Amino acid sequence: MYIKQSFKTDRKTGTSYFAYHLVESVRTDKGPRQRVLLYMGSTIDLAIQEHKALAERIEAIITGQPSLFPSTPAVERLAQMYASQVINRLSDNIEDKNNSNSDDAEDLFVTINANSLEYSDPRSVGTEHVLLEMAKQLDLPKKLHELGLSKTDVSLALGSIIARAAAPNSERATYDWLCNKSGLSELLDFDFSKSSLDKLYQVSDKLLSNKTALESHLECKEQEYHGFKSTIALYDLTNTYMEGQANANPKAKHGFSKEKRSDCPLVTMGLVMNEHGFLNRTSILPGNISEPKTLEDMIKNLTPQPSLEKPIIILDAGISTDTNLAWLRENKYKYIVSARKGAPCTEIEGALVHVGDRNNLVKAAIIKTDCYDEKWLYCESEAKASVADKMKQSFRSRFEDSLNRLNESLKKPRGRKKHLTVVERIGRLKEKHKNISACYEINVIASEDGLNATLVDWKVIREKMDEKLTGKYFLRTNILETDPKTLWQLYNTLRGIEDSFRFMKSSLGLRPVYHQKEKRVDGHLWITILAYHLIKQCLYQLNKDEINNHWQTIREILSNRGFCKTHVSH
Repeated sequence: MYIKQSFKTDRKTGTSYFAYHLVESVRTDKGPRQRVLLYMGSTIDLAIQEHKALAERIEAIITGQPSLFPSTPAVERLAQMYASQVINRLSDNIEDKNNSNSDDAEDLFVTINANSLEYSDPRSVGTEHVLLEMAKQLDLPKKLHELGLSKTDVSLALGSIIARAAAPNSERATYDWLCNKSGLSELLDFDFSKSSLDKLYQVSDKLLSNKTALESHLECKEQEYHGFKSTIALYDLTNTYMEGQANANPKAKHGFSKEKRSDCPLVTMGLVMNEHGFLNRTSILPGNISEPKTLEDMIKNLTPQPSLEKPIIILDAGISTDTNLAWLRENKYKYIVSARKGAPCTEIEGALVHVGDRNNLVKAAIIKTDCYDEKWLYCESEAKASVADKMKQSFRSRFEDSLNRLNESLKKPRGRKKHLTVVERIGRLKEKHKNISACYEINVIASEDGLNATLVDWKVIREKMDEKLTGKYFLRTNILETDPKTLWQLYNTLRGIEDSFRFMKSSLGLRPVYHQKEKRVDGHLWITILAYHLIKQCLYQLNKDEINNHWQTIREILSNRGFCKTHVSH
């Protein structure tokens, strides 16, 4: 074996550079020939005078022959790395030949002593291998090539996506993980250490620019691979908070944070998911976006061809405005939504039907109504009632504690006692505790001259309190011929998208976002979504075999058992 140096010129840029290949001489029927074993890159971190010693040491490792003279540390480190790459490549070639049933397969067998690799620099490989196979099942590498990404860009893209699923972190930490902790380099036959952090950012931009094409491709491949048909579209929004001011990002806005981080700028994600848990469409929106305004664009993008069968749309109360429901009816969509307001009446048709399971037992019935194009479903949940009762007690306790403190301040010498001031303070308390304050009748008792307040008196309005925060809720639908049990079960699939939000935030490092520029934030979120596609592809197949472990558990099992020393050994 020897290292061959070639002078190359990039046809696109005109840039000239050296290319190094590990080559061996082989005898053939037509005479001696050179066979390239490995492309070693455009640079080798070693003086050219030591290239011969490096090639000899690589050959010695592969064949298991002892070296007569000890190698320098630099030569030994590179030899171990390149030898494992050669072993990995040869084994892949053998597998490809065997799969093609070629008679020449035996020509590719080489005597290799895998034990000759010295064990150093341990790296994980189990999770990476599974995720790479999921990407191949979805033809993701092929699609990236078709979209114009170079071989290097495809490797970096797969590295970014797999890293987000296997070891979620910032892009800077991802680059360190790919270079120093993961065996993904050998699986992809690509040395991440010869790239840079900037390249990861650049490939993130390329993935984002092809977002629409990649979403359509993944949706088609997932349906084709598993053979299912999507008949339901579940749509919901969530937001994630950002560190810093993010002044360079026009989408970073302050709004209502579902993580109670309204002090930070937010960005919003909209997800459309089918009933099997696979994502169909996603959007990245400003943090203060109004939920109802997002529906029309997302549904139009979901069904761009009028000939396609339209799915049933399932929404929560935040998006199911009368305007949105009217738009769905006009465009011939069927829907099941959580009602934003109470039903026209509470008289039910027939008896309550038990639906759900013992962990979520619900009683449901159709409500009598004169509406010809829509019907309402009354639902009564024991689990919701229990949670609602605890929330109600918590709200009551906090509001009444505030009223008691206000009363006590009237007795203090320096307490604010002016009648108008006390009334204003009560108004602010009502606004702060608006979830429960409407259930109270509050009176401020004034002094004889009417200037000061002497007492704040209140009582609970029992009728309003009983109606507040119960386990009862209503669904609206324009599916008129379906029974209560089926309607509730269809709506209950919305829980899947809520689970996906929680999963991406907790297991895929979706929050917080540290980037300050819009394209960096969008790219970070988009790579998280792509990572979710690979994970869902894996979990869906495991679930078919009744393996229902959480991804964190599976990731831990794979990381502990899938482990390589130095690089992948065979």
